[in-house]
Amino acid sequence: MNFEFSDEQNLLREQAAGFLGDNCPPSAVRAILEGDAPFDADLWKQIAELGWTATTIPEAHGGLGLSYLELCVIAEELGRAVAPVPYSSSVYLATEALLLAGSEAQKEAWLPKLAEGKAIGTFALSEGPGHPSPRSLATRSAGGRLTGSKLPVADGDVADFAVVVAGSDAGDGASLCLVPLDGGGVARRPVETL
Repeated sequence: MNFEFSDEQNLLREQAAGFLGDNCPPSAVRAILEGDAPFDADLWKQIAELGWTATTIPEAHGGLGLSYLELCVIAEELGRAVAPVPYSSSVYLATEALLLAGSEAQKEAWLPKLAEGKAIGTFALSEGPGHPSPRSLATRSAGGRLTGSKLPVADGDVADFAVVVAGSDAGDGASLCLVPLDGGGVARRPVETL
């Protein structure tokens, strides 16, 4: 078995490292950490233009339809650069949850926007300390209404929607609920982490 990256994947790594070296120096990361902006919006736009936000989204939904290995290569370089963008919450978590469990209508509504970097998603599981399980979830989904709170939610302050894990009506399982975050009934509070 060959566990090495292909020539194309190594080329992608070189291109990603070069781009981030030019566009995400430590001084830019420090400026975001010390400033008021929650992430580097200009860098996010450039990443979207490169197609990085569309990596694993199927072509039918405006994505590139690439494999998780290409996603891994990009993720490693973003991590190496400490890129201050909502990539992990939007691309690894929200996009993947939507691909795996979203309805066709939800996929049609959100995947093209995610692919273009015009929407940011997140995944809301934690309710604070402790181990989340279907029985311990305080957030509930009943009769089309979602009640409860999640903390922390990575990039929840900038996301356009969240895939929320909630206990089911019957209490015997969990539901994934796609929640637009710009509507009524949703309160967001940024939490300082550094």
